Amino acid sequence: MTTNPTAVPDFTIHNLHIINSEPNKIGNRLLAVFDLWISGLKVCGCVLTEKNTGIVTAHGPIGKTHRGDNVRIHLADPALGRAVTRRVAMAYVALTGFEVADE
Repeated sequence: MTTNPTAVPDFTIHNLHIINSEPNKIGNRLLAVFDLWISGLKVCGCVLTEKNTGIVTAHGPIGKTHRGDNVRIHLADPALGRAVTRRVAMAYVALTGFEVADE
């Protein structure tokens, strides 16, 4: 089965929790945590971060299993990553009133 990488599937943002952490040592901040529902999957623990450059991006969860194995969800399709970032950024701005830049 082939897919069109430019067609962004329908998705929904759920359970958006505003964090607004202080910047870490390199200046990046965690702004929010959310769940992403897409194509019958619920991806829990996604994040919206603001880099030290002031640009926000959405990422899948990153962590480790109880055995120390890496666990990561990566939004490999750039169009999907941009669409998720934009939608979460718009929700963040609507809830907080703080403007952010997604590009």
